[in-house]
Amino acid sequence: MLSSSIIISLISTLISLGAGVMVLSILKTRKIMKLFKTAPDKLSWRIMFSLMIFFLGGYSLCIYLTINQLFEWIPLLTSMVFFFGSLFVLFSVTIYYRTLQRLFLVQEQYRLAKENAESALSKLQETQQYQMQLIQRETMLALGKMVAGVAHEINNPISFIHGNLQYLRQYTTDLLNLLATYATVYPNPEAKIAKALANSDLKFIHLDLPKLLESMETGTTRISEIVESLSSFSRLNESDYKKADIHQGIDSTLVILQHRLNRFASNSHAISIVKDYGKISRIYCNPRLLNQVFLNLITNAIDALTEKESFFNGNKYEIPTIWIRTFKSQENQVTISITDNGCAMNEDICQSIFQPFFTTKPVGQGTGLGLSICHQIIVEQHSGSIECISQINKGTTIKIVLPIK
Repeated sequence: MLSSSIIISLISTLISLGAGVMVLSILKTRKIMKLFKTAPDKLSWRIMFSLMIFFLGGYSLCIYLTINQLFEWIPLLTSMVFFFGSLFVLFSVTIYYRTLQRLFLVQEQYRLAKENAESALSKLQETQQYQMQLIQRETMLALGKMVAGVAHEINNPISFIHGNLQYLRQYTTDLLNLLATYATVYPNPEAKIAKALANSDLKFIHLDLPKLLESMETGTTRISEIVESLSSFSRLNESDYKKADIHQGIDSTLVILQHRLNRFASNSHAISIVKDYGKISRIYCNPRLLNQVFLNLITNAIDALTEKESFFNGNKYEIPTIWIRTFKSQENQVTISITDNGCAMNEDICQSIFQPFFTTKPVGQGTGLGLSICHQIIVEQHSGSIECISQINKGTTIKIVLPIK
């Protein structure tokens, strides 16, 4: 059967095809060998290359034996093919194993490098955040010192003026009464005195002077209230944590921002402040830090209203308003909500506003740390919670929950 010409031709064709495939493998192996630079890698592939050359010779020999029908040599050739074939498989598996090892090593190195890079980036961000927060705190501390200094410098002369107004009122009253008594006793004074009385318009002075003194007293009282609010906002002479009235902190913050509330936009209404204070007890907190939170939140509300004002170019359908509400939410908790009817935010921004360095303001107008610092003060330093609730075309609410302790 093996001597049939058809069978011999078929066997020769199959062997020739195998030889062709082996030639292609040899050519690819030569290209692969050029990619390696180290001697051990080249040695393994050279051995593979030599085995391929041997197999190519075996294919040629097998074709020769088949054509010449020298079948008695086939068993010897087969045993040699099996032996060198097993060597070829061994080297193939060895090279594949080393390749896998290198691949896994590269993957592990990549994973470690990625983790190190992420760790370094995280540490860098934490360092930047800490530095920016430190700058922010130092700025607030410097602002508090400046405010306290200004309040002290204003308080001394205002206290002097306010304290002497009551004596001035008494003195002027006595003088006016004295002049009235003199006019009664001497109804017809000399011409020189009559001319002086006519020039001084004594009746008008008698009516206007008490009003003038009352206005001065009202002004000095208002200045004293502002000075007290400034001192309350700075709180440099108080301990870090104590029982404090948060309403006083909010009111003093509003005094600090009064200039922005009144002049927030041209040709428009001043921002209306609606306060709805509930009956809550004093809470254990750091008043100076909470004042910083109130300052950041109310400033952001003013910015949102300003942005809406510029968007509508003064053609608004509602008065810009900030609602501040406090109430006792649970047995040992106080809720503070600050709401504005300015430009609102979508859900994605609401979820990100408390992240460090996140800001929706243009470059140069925001550091992205104000709300992050608020979150840190409320959550980490007061064991409370803070969340943002915003609806497009309606406004934004920042809700703070603090334990009373």
